[in-house]
Amino acid sequence: MRANEVIIFSDMDGTLLTDWSMGPYVPSVNLEAIKRFISDGGMFSIASGRQFRETLDFFGEIKFPVPMVQDNGSVIYDSVKREVLQKTVLPEKVKLECMDYSRQKKGLWLIAADENDIYQVLTGDKSWDASLNDFRRKPISADEYLSREFVKVCFVIEDPDALSSVADDIRNFKNADEIRLMQSSPVFLEILEKSAGKAAAVTEAVRLAGAEGRKLVCIGDYDNDCDMLDLADIAACPSNASPHVLEMADIVTCSNNEGAIADLIRQLGL
Repeated sequence: MRANEVIIFSDMDGTLLTDWSMGPYVPSVNLEAIKRFISDGGMFSIASGRQFRETLDFFGEIKFPVPMVQDNGSVIYDSVKREVLQKTVLPEKVKLECMDYSRQKKGLWLIAADENDIYQVLTGDKSWDASLNDFRRKPISADEYLSREFVKVCFVIEDPDALSSVADDIRNFKNADEIRLMQSSPVFLEILEKSAGKAAAVTEAVRLAGAEGRKLVCIGDYDNDCDMLDLADIAACPSNASPHVLEMADIVTCSNNEGAIADLIRQLGL
């Protein structure tokens, strides 16, 4: 197998990036391996829950020859043309139901994202609002949340043991048949429009790149990567992946902190 026969999609957090306690950042061995792989004719891109702007900040001058999958599949972005190619918006009735639930349920925060940024919806309780202090999240009021378009919302759960109960509640939403629910961390539950997801977006990105004949390799570490890994010809994960993802993987690399993408490319013989 040669580089010009392969297309790779990589998750970011927990896979291509180091742990948050270390930055996060892209290990230099990953950057070097990606550049070499692309120069040899390989196609490489990203499939992440992040927004495209903050994703690109990690890569400097690197531009990906394949459209990037962002917001867990709700956005497809062309980093060469610098334009959003596809955006799947969360239905208004779902957005409203998420707001209603966040007002009734204690111990969680409501986060929303569009293609550009991520926002924390303020509750009006100053001590509670301040308790989720994340520099990436822009504070917005409930009225602002209701007036804007978003591609996903995320419930951040204060107690990880309560996550399964919250997930059950969401599955019983009046509009549950309009959504895709995924867990993206031990305390994150994300809600997308039902047609969105990494697998669907990767399929479309491959088509847009005219790369349907290439071997598809996908690497990720968590449950929100599973549909993409199931789609892949070769599924890979770092050694720090969740147990379910480890079971799915054809290739297990070193940990994300040690350069999982460089190790993947090495194990592929590229």
